[in-house]
Amino acid sequence: MRRPQIVIFERDGRLARQLESLATERRWVIRESRQSDSCLRLLNAEGPTVLVVRIGTDTETELQLLADAAVVPAELAAVAVCDGPPALTGMAWDLGADYVVTQPSPPDRLSQVVSGLMGTA
Repeated sequence: MRRPQIVIFERDGRLARQLESLATERRWVIRESRQSDSCLRLLNAEGPTVLVVRIGTDTETELQLLADAAVVPAELAAVAVCDGPPALTGMAWDLGADYVVTQPSPPDRLSQVVSGLMGTA
């Protein structure tokens, strides 16, 4: 069995930096992807996985990835980090997000959410 992994889909690496210390402490693997096809391949790995998708840059691609991830046959939980208008939050929930973090949020909020979901993935 593989180690638990956090798969992050974003453009700038900010979320990965926020989760780096949590992953190191828990001995989880962080994988970053900037292409949805590559990201979906990462989600099919064995073991618990938490997908973190930043929504607000290329909204159509990001929401489509969230919808595609909802049908991946793996131990998977999905977190949407919404940087855009409030309507994106509702869409993220509708497309299968297990948790939605809206910005701005407390600095440790994302780490708490990912940690909690890793146990259920």
